[in-house]
Amino acid sequence: MGLKIRRIQTELLDIPIKRPHQFSTEKIDQKGFVLVRLDLSSDIQGIGEGTTPGIWWNGESVETMKLVIDQYIAPLLVGEDPRYIDQLLQKLDRHIRQNSFAKAAVEMALYDALGKYYQVPVHQLLGGACHRSLNVRWALASGTVQGDIEEGKQLVDQGHYQVFKIKSGKEAPEDDVERSINIAHGLSGTSTIGIDPNGSWSRLIAKTSMEELNEAGIDFLEQPLPPEDYEGLSELVDMKKVPIMADESVCSIYDAYHLAQLKGADIFSLKIHKFGGMHKTLKVGAVAESSGISCFGGTSLESSIGTAACLQVFSCIRSLDYGTEIFGPDWLADDIVTKPLRPANSKLYLPDEPGLGVELKEEKVKQYRRQNEASWYSTTKPS
Repeated sequence: MGLKIRRIQTELLDIPIKRPHQFSTEKIDQKGFVLVRLDLSSDIQGIGEGTTPGIWWNGESVETMKLVIDQYIAPLLVGEDPRYIDQLLQKLDRHIRQNSFAKAAVEMALYDALGKYYQVPVHQLLGGACHRSLNVRWALASGTVQGDIEEGKQLVDQGHYQVFKIKSGKEAPEDDVERSINIAHGLSGTSTIGIDPNGSWSRLIAKTSMEELNEAGIDFLEQPLPPEDYEGLSELVDMKKVPIMADESVCSIYDAYHLAQLKGADIFSLKIHKFGGMHKTLKVGAVAESSGISCFGGTSLESSIGTAACLQVFSCIRSLDYGTEIFGPDWLADDIVTKPLRPANSKLYLPDEPGLGVELKEEKVKQYRRQNEASWYSTTKPS
């Protein structure tokens, strides 16, 4: 009997964060995760996680991810040979539309299990690393101008981070632009800054602000317009003032191809969860490289499990010109692995251990397990 996927289990966790985090639509003080354990017939267990900035981002939540994995993904995969990853991912796409975050969580556990089975780090299964370390920038999202400036200066003084991204989009667009520029001026000479309005600006606001943003030293403008406005993004790129990064506008290899054809981005923000896993992230990276588009390693604010997966795949992306923002473990007040992955001097280093390179700390899993949920959900295909 060959190697098989024996069991897939999930559980929901809520982990506190160090300080409230302001998105364009909501403020949070803890982060939800769905933890995935995938057992092989060889008694090897792989781990993965699903998480999202919020249900506002793409319609998925950790609760929907858990339901989709338990009821739909697990029955399709249990009993299958885990070594045929591309075939398994195609099978999931044929049977389950969308739900990329749920698929990515399971694929993460699958790659971790295979890396442990072959005794190699995941990046070797993906083709091998181009980078042994990755630059990391921190997101400024305290909710106030002075709070963001003070936080940025403190992190620079402590030697933790040198580059930042401003989370914006909460206020009226005109006020949002002014706020972002004030923060950039407050950190001028200290670091470089990007801005992310999460698609909340209009074409008019974005166009009339480009000169000011350029003068303030903004090094990229991430997703200023609604995700569907490819033509508007293309017009901003044509202005050649501030590099335009696409995030919500590029959620699949087909989006990447379309946006590249329209010259609608200077930079793609790559995220494992929005693409449906590491395998597809590599494909989007290839589209970017072949189109002369730079890449940025984005985050869904993962724990050390998801951050390890990001490290593995982003290390294989040659055109990662803008570094990453995979600061999740440093943003959380606690973690669920034995050795959390936290940046040192704005860098994260690629683990050499088999699989993702992280191990669960079971007492922490128990501590943060959602209390009103059953501890285990498993689906096992009869032999």
